[in-house]
Amino acid sequence: MTSSKAKINFQKTFRNNERILIRPYVSAAFHDEDNDGLLPLSALSSPVQVDLTVWDDASPTDTYQLLWNGELVGPEKAVGDIAESGDPLTLEIPIDQLTEGVYSLAYRTVNTENNVADDSDSIRIEVDTTPPGRPQLGPIAFPPEVQNGLTSEELTQLGDILTAEISSYTGMAKHDVVVVSWGSVEGPSTTVTGDDMGLRRVLVKFSRDFLETIGDLEHEVTYIVTDRAGNRSTVSLGTSVKLLLAELPTNFPAPIVDQAIGDLIDFSEAKAGVDVDIPLYSGAAEFDRIVLHWGSEILLPVEVPLGNADEDPVLTLTVPYETIAKNPVGKVAILYDVLRQGQLLGSSLSTTVDVFITRPGPIELSAPTIQGTSVSNPNVEDNFIDEDDYELNSRALISWKDGFEISDDLNLHWGQQTIEQWYQIKNSDIEQAVDLKLPIPNTIMRDQGTGAEIPVSYSINRFGNPNISESPQQKVVVRSKEELPGGSAGLEGPVFNTVPGGIVVGPIENPNGADVKIAPYINILKDQTIRLIFTAFDDNNIIIDEAGYEGYRELDENDVVHGYTFRIPDENLRRICKGYGEAFFKVEPPPGSNQSPSNSKVTRVRINMSRPATGCTAR
Repeated sequence: MTSSKAKINFQKTFRNNERILIRPYVSAAFHDEDNDGLLPLSALSSPVQVDLTVWDDASPTDTYQLLWNGELVGPEKAVGDIAESGDPLTLEIPIDQLTEGVYSLAYRTVNTENNVADDSDSIRIEVDTTPPGRPQLGPIAFPPEVQNGLTSEELTQLGDILTAEISSYTGMAKHDVVVVSWGSVEGPSTTVTGDDMGLRRVLVKFSRDFLETIGDLEHEVTYIVTDRAGNRSTVSLGTSVKLLLAELPTNFPAPIVDQAIGDLIDFSEAKAGVDVDIPLYSGAAEFDRIVLHWGSEILLPVEVPLGNADEDPVLTLTVPYETIAKNPVGKVAILYDVLRQGQLLGSSLSTTVDVFITRPGPIELSAPTIQGTSVSNPNVEDNFIDEDDYELNSRALISWKDGFEISDDLNLHWGQQTIEQWYQIKNSDIEQAVDLKLPIPNTIMRDQGTGAEIPVSYSINRFGNPNISESPQQKVVVRSKEELPGGSAGLEGPVFNTVPGGIVVGPIENPNGADVKIAPYINILKDQTIRLIFTAFDDNNIIIDEAGYEGYRELDENDVVHGYTFRIPDENLRRICKGYGEAFFKVEPPPGSNQSPSNSKVTRVRINMSRPATGCTAR
């Protein structure tokens, strides 16, 4: 049984092999040179009109209807009685169909008399509702000249055009319009081209005329992107840029380096920090911020203190070792900038200093190993000189390390005794590269005397190098046959006046210097001479020579009963500021006694004389 309903013929109709249905046209989607069917965002708020024309041989009852991605949408319309071939017809894309995507658009005609249907060729229609740059546009990138502020001279060197770069962002496409804002001022705009797409970046140019309208202030520079469909991005991340186009003074008086240092800054001077005076400059004001430049290094800003605006110098800055070490050898230019309320007020002339802080020898030295040389009753323990060894020369083992050079002078330090040019490195030493075994004369041990912790080290001098390298100290036990002060156990170390319950010397307990007491000891005698030796170290255990101290006392009858207290001066402690102190004392026998000199154990304490508000420079 066959159906009584006629079947629709979907084959297209041709005449003389020519298609007779003209493609639809959407004027809103073909609005620019790309002509690719993109609907602007503004067209999506109402149904979009589609234009077509009456086809040849159309009957008034023939119908036409939109095909949207191959599906019929919208109303089916009849041609009508008054229409003739070529007359305009319109359809509309419904609003509910205008969602994100790419579509094919055509229309279907139907001969209602015989139910034959023909479809036109399709055209491409695109709906884009996604803003560019999601989820976030990156910051605009400026050339290095804008760091620390763009000056007029720098802008001139750039050809009076400041060019910034916007890197590729999500959805970047030709015809995107990029508009930059400099603070609240809208700046230039640029349109993405095919070349930009190839390089995956967009360049934005700022003329001098535009930049000079901004003023010498710091602003956030941002941008937004509007794509060809009219989608507008959110504001990009900002880049902070400071303009310094006004001519600023560059002739403030040059900084003055501590004149006590002389013509060359060596390691020990650099280690303590170098003071730089900022002279009184024109228009100085309290709370101006001074930024010191040490070569390529820039120190943190320091404010001119209250009441110092009329002083000369207005400020003294201490350049730390870590900054000086960035340019260890050579000439260094020093200058400063003056900032007021965050803006550059001017810069100084420069001062040049010579720096040489590289020390001779290997980077890391090992402490020497000390050995006795007696053979009749040998003691093979390292760093222990017994009663038999004490009568003879001893020897030191020096670990060989890369970094020694021919003619390097080694100096021996045994307690408070020193042998200059103890040994000079030879060519054979360099060739063999083995540990050195060097003799130590008996006289230096006897001059120092016995003790439980005699510090022994060596240092290196090199011709042409102003610095000295010092090895770590080796603690050596030295005993003699004579009866020693302190008895067989030796002398205990001196006692510091420290923070209660701790081992810290601070400004409260020691406002006028550190008291160091030597208590009565076994075999204490009137007319013995006590010599206190105090050695200062910084936090890196580098000796601070200028903070060391030695004190002498010939004991009287009262000292024999009560002991004696030395005082290390306050100024020595403040030169340490934060570090460590080591003290021991040496007992030298009374005249005519057969007693040998004896050294106490070493007492090590933490030194911290800093106050939160003033540091170590004032009480």
